[in-house]
Amino acid sequence: MAKKKKVSTKNLERLAECYRQINDYTNAAEWYGKLVAMPDADPVDELYYGDMLKSLGKYDAAKTAFQQYARKNNQARLVENKIAGCDAAVQWMGQPTRDDVRNVARLNTAKSDWGATWYPNGIVFMSDSLFRDQLAPGSKVNKNNYGRTNDPYYKLYLADSSKYGNVYLSDLSSMFNQYRYHVGPVAFDNGYQTAWFTVTEPDRRIATVKERIEKVTISGNRRLELYVSKKDSNGKWAQPTAFAYNKPEEYSVGHAALSKDGNILYFTSDMPGGLGATDIWYSERQADGSWGTPRNCGPTINTADEEEFPTIGADGDLYYSSKGLVGMGGFDIFKSNGSKAQWTTPENMRYPVNTSGDDFYLVSREDGSGYLSSNRVGGKGDDDIYSWYTPQKMDVIPLPRPALEIPFEATVCPQYYDACIYLYNRQRNIGWCFIATPGRTITIMLEKETDYVIRITPAGNQPKDSIEFTTRGLKGTDVLKKEICPENKIKKEPVNQRLPIHEKIK
Repeated sequence: MAKKKKVSTKNLERLAECYRQINDYTNAAEWYGKLVAMPDADPVDELYYGDMLKSLGKYDAAKTAFQQYARKNNQARLVENKIAGCDAAVQWMGQPTRDDVRNVARLNTAKSDWGATWYPNGIVFMSDSLFRDQLAPGSKVNKNNYGRTNDPYYKLYLADSSKYGNVYLSDLSSMFNQYRYHVGPVAFDNGYQTAWFTVTEPDRRIATVKERIEKVTISGNRRLELYVSKKDSNGKWAQPTAFAYNKPEEYSVGHAALSKDGNILYFTSDMPGGLGATDIWYSERQADGSWGTPRNCGPTINTADEEEFPTIGADGDLYYSSKGLVGMGGFDIFKSNGSKAQWTTPENMRYPVNTSGDDFYLVSREDGSGYLSSNRVGGKGDDDIYSWYTPQKMDVIPLPRPALEIPFEATVCPQYYDACIYLYNRQRNIGWCFIATPGRTITIMLEKETDYVIRITPAGNQPKDSIEFTTRGLKGTDVLKKEICPENKIKKEPVNQRLPIHEKIK
């Protein structure tokens, strides 16, 4: 009988990373789960494993992965926002905002459709679908395929709904889609006379990045550039010109957004001088019409992780997506007020605007309506376009950044029956429910200088006894341990029997 060939750690890494890069969270989580059990796995794989579990909405398991990574690598600070996001997600889903978010089914396909923005008589969006049966007469068809997914490259499409509510699609090959590779998204000025759009660098290939944690933003093995086109006197889009600060041999520049007066250009880049993987940058229009040297928008909105997809709302606020702030999954949408490098603390738009998936590219109008893009569960394809409406101006309170420094372990006695072990943070007025199973050890990082309560709630009944404790005076090197244990084996009947609990602090 032939021996079963052992899969190498390197091959598992390649497989898991492949699924992660195409946002296949289910398969990525499965393979990262196998990978982290390998003794020679890279420590960062456990971090990626937590990210994939979080993107699947498996917040308890994601927190465990993040905590294990932090303990093994002394990286509590690196994962504190990730863990806080898991806790916030549960709270936000239990208390959703009044925002109305709906799938725009008439535009979405089984492929990827995103980046919707307004245009006279309709909207412009980008897609990797061919739309062979929907294109208006005379439209060209994109025949090139993207090697990573074998899907067509992203192109820009115009959905014209001016004729009795019917949607007529046409591609923009005459000017914007003339490039062979990915094209989009696009941002217009207020009068639709100027268009800034992103293209995958069309002529120069670069070496594929081999680093385990990517340092640059690349599409396949080509970087991004910004191009601008202006309408001529006949109302036709002129030949695009490259942004003066494109430098595809070194870094990417893309995802443009214009201030309301058109004098500040915001964009995403991984150019030198940033704070992390990709940041939001800006450039100012000069007196002679040229654009000034790009400057970073600063540490208030940028983090050591990825910030992308900036847009400027009708209210002048900046909307963008981040993986580095407290969020529910991959990219979460945030809102901030300000300009250039001066911004208010970003506000997470919360659920249902944000989900465990990637939520990005929100555009808004003064009436509180708009569009956003997401690969959330329940969509028609990979990325989908969603309509967004908020019935009133909402004051979204950001979740303060917690100092999760105190390791906590609670052991449930083997004879314990099914119940909710509720851990409550008195200062934040939030809590977490852990289902008690025999012999389970609950591990979580707690805030320092904070008061907590453990409450026991048998299934279908009122809370029973509770334990109060505090982390005040403790340091990160102190492991706070508790034993949750009844004096005798408890039966489910009668339900009114009081449940005595012994606590031990070791």
